[in-house]
Amino acid sequence: MTPGRPAHLLRPLQALDPEELRAEAEGDRAPGAKEIGPGLWVLPQPTGLEHPPRFTLSYLLEDERGGLHLIDPGVDDTGNRARLSALLTSIGHSESDLAGTIVTHLHVDHIALAERLQREHGVPLALHRADQEAARRLAEAEPSRAATTRARLGEWGVPEEQRAALEAAAAGMADSGVQRTRPVNADLLLDDDQLLEIPGRAIRVLPTPGHTPGHIALVDTTERLLFTGDHLLPSMFPGIGLGGPTPDAIGDYLRSLEALEPFARVETDDDPGYHVLPGHGYRFTGLADREDTTRRHHLRRSQEVAAVLARAPDASIWQIAERIHWTAGFENLAGFHLLSALAQTAMHRTHLVIERAEGR
Repeated sequence: MTPGRPAHLLRPLQALDPEELRAEAEGDRAPGAKEIGPGLWVLPQPTGLEHPPRFTLSYLLEDERGGLHLIDPGVDDTGNRARLSALLTSIGHSESDLAGTIVTHLHVDHIALAERLQREHGVPLALHRADQEAARRLAEAEPSRAATTRARLGEWGVPEEQRAALEAAAAGMADSGVQRTRPVNADLLLDDDQLLEIPGRAIRVLPTPGHTPGHIALVDTTERLLFTGDHLLPSMFPGIGLGGPTPDAIGDYLRSLEALEPFARVETDDDPGYHVLPGHGYRFTGLADREDTTRRHHLRRSQEVAAVLARAPDASIWQIAERIHWTAGFENLAGFHLLSALAQTAMHRTHLVIERAEGR
């Protein structure tokens, strides 16, 4: 939360585009591409999912020399390729004119079309080196994925009658491309705080690990734009630890929320501050409000887990998860959603153990 400002005084989140807000709320179709600033376009790209997030917000930037740079091109399918081509044609360009793609993280709904552009048109792909390494580890672990999942469900205390469905859900994530199963071969490996080579624009890499180990946001301090990828979304709480195991994904994510605070401090009653350009949902102002809401959500979840453990120190992950609050109700969770709930519970327990060991 922005230092010195109680939650009730934060400038409230406000959508920047009614059409994007409608599409997020109704889920029927993605809005069309549009110019949202000088040399800056938003391109909503459908994810193919029947539930949120139904589309990825991709962004096209033009530099002062006329070069084009694409952030998070989206899922690689015929429709998305056509939408990108139509946008480029409308401004007098083609895919071969792209100077590069910048990907906030390794998930297929952000990187897949970037890989096709790299392969077919020679468009350089930029990714944080920690996510390239995470993708390599996931690919190496793929042959033993089923056995690892089976063992983890046992460690979590999942009832026998639930395990087959959860094993199938885990396999489905890999088969559908949700879980990365092959390496990424980025042309440019990004580092923390690196200034991107986009002539005329001062866009810097802001490391925001948590959703994945090498997730990044991009900050344009001159234009006051913050591209958040899946780190901060307007109407969803992003999953955490979705790039393979890390020691403390919850701790990473909470620290990454803190990294947004300097950009939230510029908000006043008369100044909306940074425009937040997320990877899903809709563009918005009210960064401090959304950062605060998201932080409180995760702290509340940790507190719930801690309360269960205080009463039952030996409770399994399954037993903890069934005793804490889930919007849909734990008894209504199934498949991927149940698997995700258990994974989030396990990560919160790990985070609490680490905090206790460090005396926090």
